[in-house]
Amino acid sequence: MLKKIFITVFGVIIAHAMVAQLSPGDLSEAHKLLEGLSNCTKCHSIGAKVPDQKCLDCHKEIQSLISADRGYHASRQVQSKTCIDCHSEHHGRKFEMDRFDRDAFDHDLTGYALKGKHDVIDCRDCHKPEHIVNADLRKRNGTFLGLEKACLNCHDDFHQGTVKNDCAQCHDLDVWRPASRFDHDKAEFRLTGAHREVECVECHVMTTRNGKDFQQFTGIEFARCTDCHTDPHSGSFGTTCTDCHGEKDWHVLKTGIKFDHNLTNYPLEGMHASVECRNCHTSGSYTKNINHDKCKSCHKDYHRGQLTDDNTTADCKDCHTLKSPFSFTLYGLSEHQESQFPLEGAHIATPCFACHVSEDRWEFEDIGESCVDCHEDIHEGFISEKYYIDDDCTKCHNTELWKEVKFDHGTTDYELEGRHNEIACRACHLDFSESGELINQEFSGLDNACVTCHDNVHGSQFQVDGVTDCTRCHKVAKHWNADGFDHSITRFPLEGKHLEIDCKACHKAKIFEDNVERIDYKIEKFECIDCHS
Repeated sequence: MLKKIFITVFGVIIAHAMVAQLSPGDLSEAHKLLEGLSNCTKCHSIGAKVPDQKCLDCHKEIQSLISADRGYHASRQVQSKTCIDCHSEHHGRKFEMDRFDRDAFDHDLTGYALKGKHDVIDCRDCHKPEHIVNADLRKRNGTFLGLEKACLNCHDDFHQGTVKNDCAQCHDLDVWRPASRFDHDKAEFRLTGAHREVECVECHVMTTRNGKDFQQFTGIEFARCTDCHTDPHSGSFGTTCTDCHGEKDWHVLKTGIKFDHNLTNYPLEGMHASVECRNCHTSGSYTKNINHDKCKSCHKDYHRGQLTDDNTTADCKDCHTLKSPFSFTLYGLSEHQESQFPLEGAHIATPCFACHVSEDRWEFEDIGESCVDCHEDIHEGFISEKYYIDDDCTKCHNTELWKEVKFDHGTTDYELEGRHNEIACRACHLDFSESGELINQEFSGLDNACVTCHDNVHGSQFQVDGVTDCTRCHKVAKHWNADGFDHSITRFPLEGKHLEIDCKACHKAKIFEDNVERIDYKIEKFECIDCHS
């Protein structure tokens, strides 16, 4: 019986050795269909290397490009090489035959030199299946073949056929917008005066065609000013705007006379100088007097009486100036330090709107002074009042750095030692989702056992009465070495050379009953022959 077993095993070994001699290794995933001794000559010629022609007989798309003197494989640098110089085989299923250094790759050899923005984008941004015209090539995974040079082969026609398809007539590859090569002076509507300063999109608006949005550059009416502009005079002065206005400055009349508002009893200053006349002269008459004693004569009290002092509403100019946008205020840090809530720590760097904007409106009354008046109390109901008196966040946190927590853990039932003193509170007390959202927190009733927080990598090997006490071997110090373990009290005390070898030399990983791989520390057999051959 033993003789038959020996012959069988020997035969398997010999067969394996023969296959290894005939095949130097598995083929890649792409060529796995050619696996087997009967397929060798499909790629190899007997007594010779792999001829290029056999490669090209299968890879006809490469042969076609070489014949047409196009593409990377037709370049002088590549023509001097054989296929297997770059694409070797028999290195296993996961071997990438077309691997190359993308950073060092000379794209000029493909016949399409990368310029401008094309030179900085990732290869895969261009080499995508949806950019390949040939249906057969499009099905291939990760191919770099099949791209054409025309812009619209890769890019959507943003103009939806309303202009010529030669994008390079107007655009260059360095900055696509604006169209730097386009000369508006050669168009039917030459830009003069203030038109030269207008953004293109203000005249060439976005529209829809064939269900797609695009910017319209043709078919725009421009015979009259009102084709593009609203008549602020509602036709009172006719429809030929250029009778009075010039294109250089619309507010200057052609006669050279501009209405000087400083001659009135209300000179225009700051932001008022840029306001449209009709915004103030709402009656339509520019000679009718307007009450302008105070800001509220024209403007509503945005603050709804919140800043009333001695039953008198403060004028807007007490905090705002006409020389800057109304959102800016003269009320600064020094004024705030004189208020009921002087700013400290991170509050100094906090923008005003973070505290004073509620439902898109500014609020200055009843803001509150305690932390929980503005901030969500995430610990409410989770921390004992013994440590969280009057919900005062400053018992642990400070306004300089909120994540910096100062708490004397010695006042609890679990004093921190060793490495436990170095970790953040949140590591033990808070649980967060992958998106960073707090999903659970626990500050009381925590079990002090190591396995409550840490994985038990030993399984049940060191259980005593069903409990694994890590501290029997490990100490909560600067490292987690098993300094507390005494091998002399085991069934195999270490002697002689055994005292010098690493634990891993004897204690190796194995699969336990619960189908988990762990280091085996409970070696059952330890006669010499069990470890040594």
